[in-house]
Amino acid sequence: MTNSVPGQAIPLQPRERRSASHELAQARQALLNLRARRAEQDRVAIRPVPRDRPLPLSFAQQRLWFLDQWFSNRPVYNSPFALRVRGVIDANVLGRALTMVVARHESLRTRYDAERGVPYQIIDPPPEAVDVPLVDVTGFPEEVRYERARDELTDLVRMSFDLARGPLLRTRLIRIAADDHLLGISIHHIATDGWSGGIFMRECVACYEAVLTGSTAGLPAIDVQYADYAVWQREQQSSAYLSRQLDYWRERLAGLPTLDLPTDRPRPAEWSFRGQTITLHLPEELRLGLGRLARAEQATMLTVTLAAFTALLSRHTGQDDIVVGSIFSGRTTAEIEPLIGFFANTLVLRTSTASDPTLSELIARTRDVVLGAHLNQDVTFNRLVDELAPSRDASRNPLFQVSFTLQHESQAEAAVGGLTIRSEPVQIGTARFDLAVHVTEFPGDGLELWAEFSTELFDPGRIRRLLDQYVHVLHQVVADPGVRLGRLELLTPGELAATIEQSRSPARPGVADRCLHELFERQADADSGRSACRFLGKTTTYGELDRHANRLAHLLRSSDGAVGPESVVGVLLDRGPDLPAALLGIMKAGGAYLPLDPQHPVDRIAYVLRDAGCRTVLTSRRLTGLLPGDVRAVVLDEPSVRQALDELPDDRLPATAGPRHAAYLIYTSGSTGRPKGVVVEHRQIVNFTLAVLEMFRLTPADRLLQFANPAFDTSAFDFYGAFAAGATLVQAPAVTLHDPAALTELMRAERVTVTDLPPSVLAELDPGALPELRALFVGMEPFPGELVNRWNVPGREFHNGYGPTEATVACVDHLCPDGRLDAMPPIGLPMAGCAAYVLDRSGNVVPPGVTGELYIGGDCVARGYHGRAALTAESFLPDPFGAPGSRMYRTGDLARRGEDGTLMFHGRADSQIKIRGLRIEPGEIETLLREHPQVEQALVTACTDGDGPRLVAYVVPGPGATPGSVPDVAELRGHLSRRLPPYMVPAAFEMLDSFPRNVNGKVDRARLPVPDPGAPAAAWIAPRTPIEARLAQAWAEVLGVEKPGVEDDFFALGGNSLKFAQIAARVREDFHVDVELRDLFSHPTIAGLAEVLEPPQDGHDGEGR
Repeated sequence: MTNSVPGQAIPLQPRERRSASHELAQARQALLNLRARRAEQDRVAIRPVPRDRPLPLSFAQQRLWFLDQWFSNRPVYNSPFALRVRGVIDANVLGRALTMVVARHESLRTRYDAERGVPYQIIDPPPEAVDVPLVDVTGFPEEVRYERARDELTDLVRMSFDLARGPLLRTRLIRIAADDHLLGISIHHIATDGWSGGIFMRECVACYEAVLTGSTAGLPAIDVQYADYAVWQREQQSSAYLSRQLDYWRERLAGLPTLDLPTDRPRPAEWSFRGQTITLHLPEELRLGLGRLARAEQATMLTVTLAAFTALLSRHTGQDDIVVGSIFSGRTTAEIEPLIGFFANTLVLRTSTASDPTLSELIARTRDVVLGAHLNQDVTFNRLVDELAPSRDASRNPLFQVSFTLQHESQAEAAVGGLTIRSEPVQIGTARFDLAVHVTEFPGDGLELWAEFSTELFDPGRIRRLLDQYVHVLHQVVADPGVRLGRLELLTPGELAATIEQSRSPARPGVADRCLHELFERQADADSGRSACRFLGKTTTYGELDRHANRLAHLLRSSDGAVGPESVVGVLLDRGPDLPAALLGIMKAGGAYLPLDPQHPVDRIAYVLRDAGCRTVLTSRRLTGLLPGDVRAVVLDEPSVRQALDELPDDRLPATAGPRHAAYLIYTSGSTGRPKGVVVEHRQIVNFTLAVLEMFRLTPADRLLQFANPAFDTSAFDFYGAFAAGATLVQAPAVTLHDPAALTELMRAERVTVTDLPPSVLAELDPGALPELRALFVGMEPFPGELVNRWNVPGREFHNGYGPTEATVACVDHLCPDGRLDAMPPIGLPMAGCAAYVLDRSGNVVPPGVTGELYIGGDCVARGYHGRAALTAESFLPDPFGAPGSRMYRTGDLARRGEDGTLMFHGRADSQIKIRGLRIEPGEIETLLREHPQVEQALVTACTDGDGPRLVAYVVPGPGATPGSVPDVAELRGHLSRRLPPYMVPAAFEMLDSFPRNVNGKVDRARLPVPDPGAPAAAWIAPRTPIEARLAQAWAEVLGVEKPGVEDDFFALGGNSLKFAQIAARVREDFHVDVELRDLFSHPTIAGLAEVLEPPQDGHDGEGR
C-alpha cells in the first residue's frame, strides 16, 4: 500500500515490495495466493499500443481531469515534494539527470486535451532539456534564508498546471548557501502518485550520479508505458475477474452510511479544497510496540493503526459503522512496477464497531476488511462511484470523507556524489477530503503522523486534539489490546479532571436549609405594603398575599385528610391573585402543589389527579366541571368558602415540611402516551430561585410577567423570581397570550422589566415598544440568532436558558454578548449548584468539540417520577463525578462543549434527522430560510412516505411577501441551493398563515399538515421551450436516453462525471456560453439548466457570459 497525498516524505532508497502477499498474515496467505492465481488466469498482459490515434485516459486520470475542469486549473491536485540537499550540487548535472528521467517516462511528458468533452492523451517527444530554475537567497541575512527558501517552495507548489498545454512537471532549485540547497518539484497528480514519487527521486539520484561519473544509470528497462496501461485497463472492464470484484464491492458497500465527524462550522454548499496540515512525530518505542502487537495479532502495521483510528472515529461520532478511504498502490502487475504514473486506487474500508469489541477483536475485523480490499482492488474508485450511484453532492467526496493511509520508509536520507539528501515536508494549503490522516514508518526513528484537513470545516485546535487522542489510543492499544472500545480513554487524566471541573458550577450555601415559601415570607416581613402581584389593573400587596396564603394553609391543615409533608393538593385556577395564594398556601401547609391546566382535556386532568394520588383540588366555580367526581373541590370563589377563609387565622402555621420534602409535581409528556409526574423538592427549586436572583440582579423595583401557565415549570421563574426579590408579579390575562398587540400593550402599561417568553412568542413582539424591558430569559425551544440580534440591544440582557423539568426549570444559562449572531446561541454554562456532563453511549466524558448526550447533575436534579420507581431508576442515575449518593438526570438531548466549557445544544438524541444516511441540522436550514425577505418564520422537519424520509419546510410568509401571494417555492429552493448542499434542500415546502401552537406557546408539530407527496418522480415532462428542446437532444445523445424529461435528474438517468463533461462541452459549443461545470452540477435537470441559459431580457444571446 502506498499514499499519494501531496507533500509527504519520498523514499530515497528502493521501496520494499509491499504487495498483498507480503503484508498479510501467514494465516491468510493461502487464501490470498489462491485468489491471486485465479485473477491472473483471467488477466491479459499489458501490451504496447500504437501511438497513431488519440489514446484514452485511465479511469483515475479521467476523474482528475474532470476535477481539474471543475476547479478551473486550481492547484488542488498538485503533488509536490522537496529535498534538502547538503553539499555542492551541480545544477547542470541535475538538469541533465531530470531530462533523462522525463525521457524514460511518457507520463511526465503527456498532455490532456478533450474533444466534445471526451479527454485524450497527447504524448510529447522527449525534451532536449528540463528547465531547473535557480533561485538564490544567499543575499538575505543567514537567519532568514531558510524561511525565504520555504516561501519560494510554497510559491512553486501552489502554481496551477494547464493540463492541455503542459508541461506537468516543474522544478526549482533554491540556494541557501554554496553547499546547502532546497530542491522543489511539483507534478500534477494526473501523472504521478506516492509510489511514483519514490521512483522519480531514485532515478534522479541514479541519473545524477551517472552523469557526474560518466557511467550508466543501470535503471531497469521499461517495456510498456502508462498510455499502454490506460488502454489495457479499459479493455479489462468487462473481464470475469473484474465482474467478481465488482460483486464484492456491491455487497460490501450496500447501504453505506456517512461518517458524522463533528465539525466547527457547517458544511459549505460547495467544496473549496482549502486546507491545512498538522504533523506529529511519535517515538520509536511506540512504533516497536505496535509492531509487536501486529505480529501477535497476525496482522500488519496498517491493520493495527487503522483499527485504532476506527476506534477513535467511532467514539467521536457515536456510530458503529465506520467508513474511511485508503489508497492502495494499484500496481497489481509486474509490468507497471517501474513506471511513473497515476496507478494508485482509492478503496473504501468499512468496519463495524458494534457490540463494543475489544481492540484485539477490532483488529481482527479490520484485518478482514483490509484483506477483502486487497483481493478486490482492481475495481477503480470511479467505477465504484458510478455503480453505487450515491447522491451527487458538491460539498463532499463521494462514498467517504475521511481517509487513512500508512507507508513504510526504509531510509530517510541518501548519499550520492558527495551530497546528502533528505526529504522535507511541503504544505500546499489544500484538502481533498474532510480529513486525511497519514502514518509513515521510519524504522529506527519512530512514526510520523500527518493530517490534512479542511479549514472550512475544522479549526486547527480540533484536529490537533484529535491527533493527540489518536496517539493516546495507540498507547492504550499497545498496553492492553483486550480493552473494550467503550472503555478507551480519549482524555488524559488531567484533561478529564479539567473537563469535569468545567462541567460544574459551585454549590450555593444555604440552599439545603430553606423552603421555597420562606423566600416569599422574608420579603413579606421586610415590606408588607409592597406590591406583590398585579392583575387587571388591581394590586395585591405582599402582606395581603401572605395573609391569604396563611388562611388557605390553615384551611388545608384543618380539613379532612389534613395536608402535611408529601401531601399532594391540586390547583385548577385561572390567573388572578387566588393563584399565587393557592401555591403558597399549599406549601405553607406542608404539602406539594399539583398545577392543572384548564385547557387540558378532562380525561388528562382525571388521569393526572389519579396518578398523583391527589384527593383535594383548589379551584373556582367556572372550572369545577373539569374535575372528576371522586376528588374534593375547594371552590375558592364560593361564598361559603370565602366566609370560612375569612374566619380562619391569618398567621403562619408551624413548619412541618423541610427542604427535602416535595414542593410541587409537574406532569410532562411521556413516551408511552401517558404523562409522568416530576417531583421537585424545596431544595431544588430554592437553588434555582437563588441562582435567578443573582443572574438577573432582581430587586423590589423589578416587575416580572407571568406568561406561563403554572402547569408548565417555567412559571416558577415568574412567580418565585418575583417573590424572592420582593418584586411585582404582573399576571397576563389569558386573552393576551396569543395576541401580540395586546401582550405588548400589557407589558408596556405595566412597565415589565424582566420576562421569560417562548422564542415563538417573542418573535412576534416589537422590541422597540418595550423600553423598560431590561432582561429576557428565553428558552424552551431552539431559536435563530436573528431573534437575539433584534432584542439584544444596549441596556437589555438576553439569556438563553436550558433545562428539562427533571432539572428544575433551568440548569444551564448563556448571557448573549453584544454583537451579531448568525446562528442559534449556545445554551451556556451550568447555573449555580448545577452540573452538565456531555457523555458518550458508554458513559465516558467526551472531549471538547465532540457531540454527546447531556446529563444534568447537582442541586437541581429532581427527586424523580411520582410512583414510577423503574422509570426513575432508568432516567435518574448515580453521578460518577459527584459526591457519594448524588444523582444525574439523562436528558436525551445532544450537546457539545466548547473549549471554554460553553455548551451548544444539538437537538434530541432520538429525533435526529437523516436523509440518505446524511445527518441534517434543521436549525441551519431554518436560519437561512428566515433570511429570505418573504419569510417570517420557518420550521424544517422530516416526513416519511413511500419513498422514504424527506425534508419538509413549513414557512410563514413575512412582510416581504406580496399581498395575496406566498413566497415562490422555486425561489426559496434556489435561495437555499446557493448556500446549502443539495441533500439539505427540502423536498417539499408548505406555506402556512401561522404555526399551530400548544397552550405553552410552543409549536405543536403534531398539528402541522402532512405534505402532499405530489406527482410521482417518474412523471415525464416534455420540453417546453426551444432551449429545453436543444438540451434534451444533447442529453439523449450523451446519455443514450430516447426522451429525457425536463425534470429528470441527470445522474438518475445514468450520468457520470465524463458524461457531465460532455454535456458541458455541448453547451459551450451549441450555446456559445462559457458555462462552468459547477453551474451544471447545481442544475442537474434540463429545466434548471435552461433557466441558466435563458438569454437576457434585452434580447442579447448571452455570448461571452
